[in-house]
Amino acid sequence: DFNFGERWIPTGVYSAYMSHLFNTQVSIVYSDSMDEYSAKCSMKTMAITDEYMVKGYYRHYDGMSLMKHALHNTCPDMMKSIGEDEHGNDIKVRDSEGIQLANAKIDEIRNGFSEWLEEQSDSFKERLTTMYNRKFNCFVRPKYDGSHQTFPGLDLKALGGKYGVKSVYPSQKDCVWMLLQNGGGICDHEVGTGKTLIMCMAAHEMKRLGMAHKPMIIGLKANVAEIAATYQTAYPNARILYASEKDFSTKNRVSFFNNIKNNDYDCVIMSHDQFGKIPQSPELQRQILQAELDTVEENLEVIRTQGKDVSRGMLKGLEKRKQNLEVKLQKIAYSIEQRTDDVVDFRMMGIDHLFV
Repeated sequence: DFNFGERWIPTGVYSAYMSHLFNTQVSIVYSDSMDEYSAKCSMKTMAITDEYMVKGYYRHYDGMSLMKHALHNTCPDMMKSIGEDEHGNDIKVRDSEGIQLANAKIDEIRNGFSEWLEEQSDSFKERLTTMYNRKFNCFVRPKYDGSHQTFPGLDLKALGGKYGVKSVYPSQKDCVWMLLQNGGGICDHEVGTGKTLIMCMAAHEMKRLGMAHKPMIIGLKANVAEIAATYQTAYPNARILYASEKDFSTKNRVSFFNNIKNNDYDCVIMSHDQFGKIPQSPELQRQILQAELDTVEENLEVIRTQGKDVSRGMLKGLEKRKQNLEVKLQKIAYSIEQRTDDVVDFRMMGIDHLFV
């Protein structure tokens, strides 16, 4: 079962379905950078202006509008007036009846897509299935066996005394081995299966094996102190820098950043909020914005070649985004030229691996 609006399906398939449904030629275009569909029809038929029309208090939604909502899996937020206030302005509330009707029409479009696909030829369905399998079913999830690891320096006795940890679970060993093999990864274990210890062991092993020079663990404000305590208990001889609230006060922050930069810690541990306060170098900001601007310009070039098949709204949106990026780049270029201080930014700290 393929859903209407899935991004991997060629827009030509959606165009063919909507042309059949609306009894007119419908052209659909997808902008990857904006994650947005736009559509046009050669003529407005009764299906568009009547059968799939939903009339609201302030505006009407014809079949083309509802089709776009169906593609994006959204619903129009319809409002209606229930009177006027003392200033003569409309008192607006959500139009529940209109929203329900719009939802019903949108569901009809989405469900009709599956029925239309079933009616297509076997060769068409086979091509679409092959396309899906090549994109999503072409990978075999590897299995990792970390049973051979010994974790030098790990103090199981201390972990047992404080947390009741008698040994490292096989699942923890396998997960650490996966992180080491891939240079990172996702540890999607359930709550209570020892993800905190996995992070600590993986960070320490990366440092010990020379895979990372200065790893950093970022935790939630509520449990970051527990992460630091677990690491220190597991590896009592490790050089750990834990960022307290005092360290990140305005007057101490610069000194703390220099501390990270100038010392060879086994691991630096801090909260998400604290991490967000570490400045990025203007050069890196410029690099990121320039890459985004290049992507926008590429999309603009592609969209312009599509001519009348593209909505003016999509084109204007990309042009506005380009202008905003250019302004940001100009500001960063100016800040680089005028820079006189020696602020320690993230790049200068030597952090080369993040655990979140």
